[in-house]
Amino acid sequence: MARKARYGGVGEMAQLIPPNAAANEGTTNDDRALWAEAALLAFAQRIGLAKEMVGDKEDRFFIISDLLADLAHWCDRNEVDLPSALIHAGQHYCAETDGTGKQFSS
Repeated sequence: MARKARYGGVGEMAQLIPPNAAANEGTTNDDRALWAEAALLAFAQRIGLAKEMVGDKEDRFFIISDLLADLAHWCDRNEVDLPSALIHAGQHYCAETDGTGKQFSS
């Protein structure tokens, strides 16, 4: 079930990302999830899978799957090792959640 976005739109959500977010030690996992939501919404709206919020037109699982497939195409064209990037992302995620997150099980 889709949940109502907390902000007016992609532009407003993107403005919440600080310029040097990676160096901000006060960044929370809620902040990180909001940034991901802004990216997903921009993608989903652009390709017609969302209207005003992620999940209001198409299932969130399929939006993420489509984005990951498109990222794989981008990685092919730009010589980026996607599986290695996903492993690296999993390491970051586990560190950010102190190993208590539901994704990237060890």
